[in-house]
Amino acid sequence: MKIYWTLKSIPELAGLTLWERGTRWRSAYKSAFRHWQTWAGLAICGAFGYVGSYFFGIAGIVVLAGLGGFVYGQIVTHVVLKHYRHRLRGETG
Repeated sequence: MKIYWTLKSIPELAGLTLWERGTRWRSAYKSAFRHWQTWAGLAICGAFGYVGSYFFGIAGIVVLAGLGGFVYGQIVTHVVLKHYRHRLRGETG
């Protein structure tokens, strides 16, 4: 599985300006919440934060919630690439 660190690392967005990348990503990102995988990723992020707070206190929240946020970002990117790749390319429909 490829890890996407920034929007520029997504092939469909790589050659665009910063403004155009952001516009196309936001369009597709909003639609990602129609899929259960996105909501599951958000729940995973919250669960990581909870586990961090329960077992490790404030430092655990920071570290594990950050890790959960990373996992959530990868899940959302996967959903967007699977279902809304056409929006990233700028195609309508």
